Amino acid sequence: MGRTASGTEHGEVTDRPSRGLVRLLTALVVVGMLLGVTGLVVPRAFAGDDEDASRQDLVTAANDFATAYNTYDVAELEDYQERMSGLLTKDYREQFDQVTEAIFGTLASRKQRSSDPEVLAVAVDSFDPDSAEVLVAVDASVSNTDQKAAVRRHFRWKVAFLRQDGAWKVDDFESIAAMTAETGQPQAEGQEGTE
Repeated sequence: MGRTASGTEHGEVTDRPSRGLVRLLTALVVVGMLLGVTGLVVPRAFAGDDEDASRQDLVTAANDFATAYNTYDVAELEDYQERMSGLLTKDYREQFDQVTEAIFGTLASRKQRSSDPEVLAVAVDSFDPDSAEVLVAVDASVSNTDQKAAVRRHFRWKVAFLRQDGAWKVDDFESIAAMTAETGQPQAEGQEGTE
């Protein structure tokens, strides 16, 4: 008697699947695993590139803002506000225009100017696809009627960004006070103020 699909050469039925079926199932499992791994790895790899590009766009926007913000002449308010407008969110621009009108009005008699900005560092403090905060260190030369020769000023900011129309825009910023450090011997417990 010959072999049958479900039996041995003597006509006995076995519970073992045929070798062809085992190979087919093995191949399907391997292909499935490869597709699963590819589905997990490939999108993350490309998403990482998108995130890196977005972070770089953010750093570029922070550099552009710091440079533009520190390049002004109080006699040219409208030009300054126009140059800044593309870097700001729609909501923040209104606030920025009001503040600069007040400040430039106060400084007009002193003929204040700021120039030669140098962005020293930009650090991303927090980041998600639609908002971020960065820390910016920038120096600029400031002159006015009290100081004919430009004086180098140091500015440190925390800048909030929102993504609008596909670009990072400043939504708020605040100055960060410089911190000073003191050196000395650490006090042991119970010895505070015993000098």
